[in-house]
Amino acid sequence: MTSEKIKDVLQKLGYKLTDFGNHWRTNALYRGGKNSTALQIYKNSGVWVDYVNNSQHLPLKSLVEATLQTNDSSELSKFLDGYDFDSLPSESITPTSKERIEMEKTYPESILMKLLPHYKFYNDRGVGDETLSFFKCGLATEGAMYQRFVFPIYNSNGEIHGFSGRDMSKQPNDRPKWKHMGKKSTWAYPFYLKNSSGDLPIRDEISSRQEVILVESIGDLLRLHHKGFRNVLVVFGTSVSNSLCCHLVSLGLKKIIISLNNDSDKEKNRGEIGSLKSYLKLLNFFDRDKLIIHPPAASDFGDMNDEDFLSWNKKLNEFDIEEGVKNNHKKILDLLKSKDISASSYKNKYFS
Repeated sequence: MTSEKIKDVLQKLGYKLTDFGNHWRTNALYRGGKNSTALQIYKNSGVWVDYVNNSQHLPLKSLVEATLQTNDSSELSKFLDGYDFDSLPSESITPTSKERIEMEKTYPESILMKLLPHYKFYNDRGVGDETLSFFKCGLATEGAMYQRFVFPIYNSNGEIHGFSGRDMSKQPNDRPKWKHMGKKSTWAYPFYLKNSSGDLPIRDEISSRQEVILVESIGDLLRLHHKGFRNVLVVFGTSVSNSLCCHLVSLGLKKIIISLNNDSDKEKNRGEIGSLKSYLKLLNFFDRDKLIIHPPAASDFGDMNDEDFLSWNKKLNEFDIEEGVKNNHKKILDLLKSKDISASSYKNKYFS
C-alpha cells in the first residue's frame, strides 16, 4: 500500500487534507465536524485518530465505514479497491514517536476450553443454557479471572481481545462485581461473536433491522437475548465510548435505543443521567429522530418478568419521537441546574 493510494481513498470520500509530514490533518466528515485538524491520518498505513473525540487509533477501513455509514463490502470495495486496511501495523508510526501504536493483545480460542459450563447463576435469573452456550461463557477456576463467570470479547478479525468476568465468589470482600481484561474502550460486544457455523448473527441482526439497543451490562444483554432481542450491544457502564460511537456510525442505523439501567429508586438516577449524556454525545453523529431513550421497566432487564417485557416492547413500538425529544430536553435542563450535565456540553451537542 502507498501513501498515494491512501490519499486517493480519502479524497474520493471528500476529505480535504493538510500535509503535516508523516500524516495528514482534516475535519471529521462522518460527524459533520468543522475542525480542520480534528483527524490525524498516517500516510504509510491509513491509521487514524479523532482527537476531538479522544478516540483510539483505528484502521483506515473503519474511517471509510464511518464516512459512508455502511459496512457493506461492495460499497467499501469501491474505495478500498482490494487493499487490506483492516489491521493496525506496528510500523505505522516510528518507534521513537510518543504516539507509537501498541499492538493489541489477543488470546487463542483454546483458552475457552478451561471455562466450566456452570450455568446455575444465570439460569436462576431467567437465562437458558442455549443462550449461555451461544456466548461461549463459563466459570473460570484459575488465573486472573478466578471464581468469575467469564465472557470472551471478540474483535473485527474474529480474535479474542478481552474478557469480562462476573464475580461468583459469594464471599464478602472487596472484589468488584465485574472485572474487565483488555481495552474496554475499543469493544463493540457482541457484534463480532461467531456461531458454530462461523456466521455473525448479532452483526447480521443489527444490519437487517438497522436498529440497535444499547445496555449497561452483559447481564442485560443475556436477558434480552433470551427473550428474543438479538440486536443488542453492551456499553459496559453508563457512557458510550468514542470507539463505539464511530462503530455505530458505520452501521447505517435508522434507530438507536438507549436502554441503560433505571435507577429511579436511588437518590440520583445514574442510569438516566448516563442515558442523557450518551444521548447528547450521539447527537454529534445522528439526527434526534434516530435516538430513543427507553429504560428497562424494572431497575434492569435482569429484574423484568414476562409481563414487563411485553409492556416494555409495546411502549417501544408506540414510542413518540417528538414527545421523547421534548422529555429529554426538559430532563437535560433539570440536570444543567444540578450540574450533572455541563452547560458547554449541552450547547455544543444539543443545538449543533
